[in-house]
Amino acid sequence: MDLKTKIIERSLQLFLERGCKAVTMDQIGHENGISKRTLYEVFTDKSQLLEECLQLMYLQMRDYATNFNNKSENVIDGLFKLHDNQSDVLLDLKRNFFSDLKRYYYGIYKKSIEYFIEFHKKMTHDFIIRGQKEGLIRDNIDTELVSKVIIEISSVLENSEVFSLKAYSRKELFREVIIFYVRGICTVKGIELIDNKCNPL
Repeated sequence: MDLKTKIIERSLQLFLERGCKAVTMDQIGHENGISKRTLYEVFTDKSQLLEECLQLMYLQMRDYATNFNNKSENVIDGLFKLHDNQSDVLLDLKRNFFSDLKRYYYGIYKKSIEYFIEFHKKMTHDFIIRGQKEGLIRDNIDTELVSKVIIEISSVLENSEVFSLKAYSRKELFREVIIFYVRGICTVKGIELIDNKCNPL
């Protein structure tokens, strides 16, 4: 692993754990065992480093979702596996990170949100199309409208001011909101799969 990649990976971890405002370039240099001068030879400033970290996060999310999609038996199986393998702790860290980013580095936040939203749009659209091909999601739905609704629901759930993880666990939010909506666009076969996942024998 080259120095730049190492710094980006460690910095992303630090930003998630402590917040992008609190972490200084001095601390990043220290955590990576390099001088501040060396750090600035690799990155112009903290803003550039943050953008590189967001690119890494995007790639990790894309690979993570693709991996579960490829290994799942069907879209319902993939949906449950994807959410079962994400912890409340990690979700809380990401929420706090983006909240911090929006407050102190709004330009970077706005730019990053655009490609994260595009990623979610594609992932949701692909989910619906695959589900229709598998006979699990109804064909007579407005795919574009349904995709927008799912994305908006997800955005609200990730807003800690609306749904605090201290009050609701990720699994509760997933079951009570996401699953019930997805169930509404499913065929009878899809509904049976969801009900079996929610209420295993």
